[in-house]
Amino acid sequence: MRACTPSPIALGLALLGSVVGCSEASSSGEDGELVGSSSSSDDGSNDGTLEEGSSGEPEGPPDACADACLERTTPEGTATCHSCRCKVALDDWLPTALELQCSHAEPIVTYHAELSETDYVLEPTAPGAMYCANPSLLTGSCRQGSKLGQLAHGDVSMYWICRDPYIDYDGTVLYHDMAVIGHNRRTGATCFWDDINDVIHEDDAPPLDLLEASEEERARSTEWFPYNDGSRCIKCHDHDPFLYTPHLQSTTWESVAASKGPYHLVGLDGSARSTQVKELVSPQASACTSCHRIGSNQTCSVFAPDALAAHKGSLYESQVHAAAEPGSPHWPLAYWMPGPMHAFGDFGEWESTYGSAREHILKCCEAPGVDGDGCQWRPVPVE
Repeated sequence: MRACTPSPIALGLALLGSVVGCSEASSSGEDGELVGSSSSSDDGSNDGTLEEGSSGEPEGPPDACADACLERTTPEGTATCHSCRCKVALDDWLPTALELQCSHAEPIVTYHAELSETDYVLEPTAPGAMYCANPSLLTGSCRQGSKLGQLAHGDVSMYWICRDPYIDYDGTVLYHDMAVIGHNRRTGATCFWDDINDVIHEDDAPPLDLLEASEEERARSTEWFPYNDGSRCIKCHDHDPFLYTPHLQSTTWESVAASKGPYHLVGLDGSARSTQVKELVSPQASACTSCHRIGSNQTCSVFAPDALAAHKGSLYESQVHAAAEPGSPHWPLAYWMPGPMHAFGDFGEWESTYGSAREHILKCCEAPGVDGDGCQWRPVPVE
């Protein structure tokens, strides 16, 4: 088997100190001893009986988000609690509003393929192109001007994407959609934010950290980024928080998929919520799964068939559909797994490396998450 070099591909996108304003209700008295403890006093008068209401056991660690999560029946209260829980789970860090702007992200270029007899060249699509070589599989767009941002803070990665820009009434650039993912590679904790669409320009994205925000910023963030528990996002982001497709090939994509670390959502109560996704672990798929997971949701239904040229949607230009046909010299246009870091002399070399895994994956994805006929699945690890 071919050794795995961490690839920029995460099969399947995408689109991550103390907490100021959060209560840390102490369980200790002024002298630092636990209230209700049975430690002896200097005069020996303590008879070891427990104070009323005490279990005699030390209380657990204080909840850093106790105050922030007191009111969860309103959109403002829910968003504030979510912000606090995510900040704690992401190692007490969220990017500042200044850092998290579309203006600080890099362009996503959509391409048109110019074919020669044996090769092809990618050129940026013209304005108004309806079809291209690397459309957005989410929005169905080949529009130029979308952007991807990436930040790292220790074990935490934060990615944001600004999709499908157009000119607003005042002449400024307005994005149809902005979404953010924060992920702690060490623990698996993951948070999602998604705007309400058609509200964010180049430099006015609201802050994610509502504990540090002003009242006006908090209100705007709650309105533009309503609470998102991530349950809809994991339909696509099933095997890994960050989802790569050729739509992002112009960016300096930093993948975390090769680590195959834990992956869970952050609950409003601070719990680690399972994604309820399964990953394919059959030995027959190891040529692919040694580098990244294959999830049982949209990875199976959309991204794996696309990456393996088993199905190319109508958004692709005709050159890509032709490249998926057997014997095409332009086959890399249609087969985008395992990515540009792995060069193959011809399709025969690719087929000898990945062909059997391809057939096994496509077969297993006909019944995603179901063991049988050689297909083996297990839950994506929570922690």
